[in-house]
Amino acid sequence: MRLRSFAFLACMLLMAMAPLVASAQPQPLDRIVAVVNKDAIMLSQLEDRVAQVSKQMASRNMPVPDKQDLRRQVLDRMIVEQIQLQMAERANVSIDDTQLNAAVRKIAENNGMSLDEFADSLEKDGMSLATVREQVRREMLLRQVQQGQVASRVNITDREVDRYLDQQGSSSDTAYHLAHLLVSLPQSPTPEQVEQARAKARDLYRQLQNGADFQQLATAESDGEQASSGGDLGWRRGDQLPTIFADVVPQLADGEVSEPVRSPSGFHLVKRIDTRGGQGEQKTVVTENRVRHILIGTNPNRNDEQAKALAQDIRQRIVGGESFAALAQQYSDDDGSALNGGELGWVRPGQMVPAFEDAVNDMQVGELSQPVRSRFGYHVIKLEDRRQKDVTRDAQREQIRQTLFQRKVNDEMEAWVQEIRADAYIDNRLEDGQQ
Repeated sequence: MRLRSFAFLACMLLMAMAPLVASAQPQPLDRIVAVVNKDAIMLSQLEDRVAQVSKQMASRNMPVPDKQDLRRQVLDRMIVEQIQLQMAERANVSIDDTQLNAAVRKIAENNGMSLDEFADSLEKDGMSLATVREQVRREMLLRQVQQGQVASRVNITDREVDRYLDQQGSSSDTAYHLAHLLVSLPQSPTPEQVEQARAKARDLYRQLQNGADFQQLATAESDGEQASSGGDLGWRRGDQLPTIFADVVPQLADGEVSEPVRSPSGFHLVKRIDTRGGQGEQKTVVTENRVRHILIGTNPNRNDEQAKALAQDIRQRIVGGESFAALAQQYSDDDGSALNGGELGWVRPGQMVPAFEDAVNDMQVGELSQPVRSRFGYHVIKLEDRRQKDVTRDAQREQIRQTLFQRKVNDEMEAWVQEIRADAYIDNRLEDGQQ
């Protein structure tokens, strides 16, 4: 009887499990598509990123390349990112929630939305705010690593700025809309690798000359970071062009593609899509104020109320005819200006704290202010003179310095990416034919 009861229960259990067994169809297993040092990139991660890129391209009405080509390009980008994220981890670089929240809020504002509206919009597009936050965090980490590793290698001297001014003359506001296709080279390539890359670049150039679409060809064939956007570099001012393009782009006509241009990273084809600007130099004029002040700060023996009272008393003594310079030397807590009788010289916008600057802007020449509160204490300010100053040359030099800096950073970035790839252990299983 017990045996029959057991058999009956077993039969009932099997019947109950039958729907579960029937529904347990084989599911595709996730697998590793690349190993980068100690980390693995999974097929699911790659497919998620490919889907994002495909969706972005479709939203911009861009042709989506063959899926295998797109997977190859996206995985290559993910490998480089993973190396940089590992560098951030080793250097203890992190993005705190305050920085991240500010960045995400800025993205929402740039899209004309509140944070809640932005989150709702993402959900409609099948994404979550949490996912976007992690993407933004990753991008911020990458920028910090690049800034620390690449920008620190770059220095612009006054002599370089002078040389640029001599060569270029006055600054031009001509801008070019560019697209670019890269046939990459490994670090320290062999002559055979150089020749293969050159031959491929020449073949692509011939295809373009015969009417091939640059955007489609770049999307399918370029090794550059902008491949997924058809090689589009956006608008670049003439003085902001990468070094390798600086002599090439101005010689092209709109719509024309350059012959292959060699750089350490490979062979480039650059297309000049459009041109705008070229109206010449704009003058930069600022208002400068010549001021002197007496600062009365707080300290363990003087609270805020006492500091204000002393500042008011000093002002009354100046109004009564006492020497501003003498009182500054006796009372001012700004050691830098006290010895000069409180003299600060000519001050430009942005050089003083906001409270101080706002007070000076509201004063008339010769006027003595009431005590002005700033984070340093109470200021008694005298506006001695005001003038309009043409700082075009100064502004121009600073702009050129930033231009040359960014140009060097762009050049250095290519070499740096090659270096970190060469130093990393990379097992790319898509390249091994495991597609």
